[in-house]
Amino acid sequence: MAIGNVKEQNSSWGAAFRNKPIFFMSRKETEAFFDGKLRKNMELREDTCTLGSNNTFRRPHTTYEVCDKDKGSAFLDLNFLIKDETSSLKGSLSDKEDVDFYNFSIPFVNFQRNYFGVEVYIDMPEGCDYDLTLYDEYGNQVGKAEWDGEGRKKLTVPTWDINTKQYCLKVENGNGEEVSPDDFYRISFHVCENKEHEKTDAVREAYGNLHSAYSRKDENWRDYLDAYNAVLRETEQNYSKEMEQLHQKQFDSLPEEKKYRGERTLEELLQDLAEGKDLSEAEREYVKIFANLKDAEKAQQKAELKNSFSDEFVKELEGMGISREDIEGMQVRIGSNGTVTVDGIEDETVRQQVQKLVEKKYSDKMYQYYIGIADSVGNLPYNTCRYAMDIQEVQRYLKGVTGADISLEDLYMMPDGKIGGLPKKADNLINNTKNNAKTEQMREALRNIIGNIRISGDLGIPDFTSQFQFKDGAFSVVDSGFAVNMGALDGRLTPQYSGNMYSDMYKYQFRKVL
Repeated sequence: MAIGNVKEQNSSWGAAFRNKPIFFMSRKETEAFFDGKLRKNMELREDTCTLGSNNTFRRPHTTYEVCDKDKGSAFLDLNFLIKDETSSLKGSLSDKEDVDFYNFSIPFVNFQRNYFGVEVYIDMPEGCDYDLTLYDEYGNQVGKAEWDGEGRKKLTVPTWDINTKQYCLKVENGNGEEVSPDDFYRISFHVCENKEHEKTDAVREAYGNLHSAYSRKDENWRDYLDAYNAVLRETEQNYSKEMEQLHQKQFDSLPEEKKYRGERTLEELLQDLAEGKDLSEAEREYVKIFANLKDAEKAQQKAELKNSFSDEFVKELEGMGISREDIEGMQVRIGSNGTVTVDGIEDETVRQQVQKLVEKKYSDKMYQYYIGIADSVGNLPYNTCRYAMDIQEVQRYLKGVTGADISLEDLYMMPDGKIGGLPKKADNLINNTKNNAKTEQMREALRNIIGNIRISGDLGIPDFTSQFQFKDGAFSVVDSGFAVNMGALDGRLTPQYSGNMYSDMYKYQFRKVL
């Protein structure tokens, strides 16, 4: 059948939303609103209390504290800053090598992205030059902030399609100069007009036609679905072309001495990086532009673990009279409850000293290396990744509070929204503590865990052990995997559509990494 344009039948489609996007409040925003804590010029504080903090790019769900001495703290995610342009996030780099990551998603419905764009700003401490880089949910680098002439840097979220919604911001020291943790940067957002709406006119119109036909129960609605899928495939191809053009433009704008002209492939450069080899400035710029975020961060984590971390660890041991040779062949395991086990050292006194050092100083950092390097974790889809990381956070927290392992399967949600089944000490902390970022994160994680246990049934909890070996004088990750079937688990946690307009919609072939 020939598909007509529904605009003639429903000319008001989207018209009401063209002047200003419609935002829906998140649960956290709703709570803050009814508690009288939502206001203008709010200051979100960077996360420093969770295992991942903001040093890892894959942070499936993070809320940030907004302090208020009179009304108490509110806890909001980064998306809130798109809804309220007067507010901002305040963060700092701890040293010149520090890198901060922030995840956000576009908080308005897909078709409105045809009308609106989003700009991201970073205000920096005086004398500092930070790089602000944007990655899409597939790990592609899709924007680098440039000076805007007003003393700050700005980048624009691409408007190449209306389906890509999740993004990651990376903040790092751009000039290599020393920085102070007392020098703060600010990140803010601005909703602007989409001046390239013609790139998404077709997909917005095709979706409108499909939605209208399905809503009025048109017997030929699947013809509209076929038309929409055809536009999606074309949009996917155009997305790749736009990204390639952006990367080439960024490369061409580099000074001549920073343009990589070598014969080594991107994969070979990443392998060199992972092995701890020094890359030239031109090679580093090439990797920054063209490498996938997941691949680049994994290589960087491998290099740090092998070189700087291993050297720091050995230096600490040498101060205790323990040599590198004394720990050769050692294995380190860190359970989800934070319990550290060290094996492979013959001298029991030395083994205990090493184990205590890991427990006291290095276990959290080693966990961060593990989740950044182990493919069993890095390849997880969004829902199972968040679930697995929540397990690690909560198990450590509850063990630290109670001194015992708590069965998560025995926990439940009570009618008043509190969490039941907790030991008395943990119950008081989790359910009654207010204005504490750490406790708020644990409450949110526990709600997620309890819900996932209910949905997943008898499949089990996605527990894992962070495992390492010390061989040839350096640490490396040993991927221990999961005891449960993670594919089956993800199948239960991911919404499944059947027999409606969503079930047969075309899905981009890009693999998501956020």
